[in-house]
Amino acid sequence: MPFSQGAIVGDTQNSKTTLKVDNDVSQVSAAYKKKYKSYSKKKYYYKYKKTSYYKKYKYKKTYYKKSKSTSPISPATAEEKEELNHLQGTAGLNKLAKYINKHLNHRSGAAHTAEGVEKTGYGDCWGLSDWSAKKLSKNGYQVKVVQGATSASSRHRWTQVKVDGKWTTFEPSLITKRYGSKHYTATCGKVSSVIKTYNC
Repeated sequence: MPFSQGAIVGDTQNSKTTLKVDNDVSQVSAAYKKKYKSYSKKKYYYKYKKTSYYKKYKYKKTYYKKSKSTSPISPATAEEKEELNHLQGTAGLNKLAKYINKHLNHRSGAAHTAEGVEKTGYGDCWGLSDWSAKKLSKNGYQVKVVQGATSASSRHRWTQVKVDGKWTTFEPSLITKRYGSKHYTATCGKVSSVIKTYNC
């Protein structure tokens, strides 16, 4: 009988000891998990930074931050603005294209009206087309704001201008530095509808 009581007492003591050890282990385990978790994040983050996807995303993020600036690339002088009131023929289109490339830029989600572009120096394809059409129409050009689908948008807009009896493309978005300062006759879509006309 005493032997069995001793056994019971011994078991109880062992269970207490085991419980204490288990508590210590759980605390160590929790601390280890926390440390390991932060280590794992760092490890996988540095691994991720080496991937081409990260580099591509980083480039886009950096570019977006740069292009998000609300100020024009280079503020236009009063003399340069005045020159936009004396545009004629093909030379006038070249002059307007140079002005756009120097003082305006394309940005997705930016102003979509001529007034907004004039104020901020940035516009989307709608805003730049509206601004260009109004500048050209004030100089007596026959202008059409047209819309069509491209690989990037189903409602892209640009302008068509009549010079020497022929309609020619004037694409203000592709003129900007964002799209590589292309010639104003460059196109990226086919006309599906005419949105506005000026002097027609």
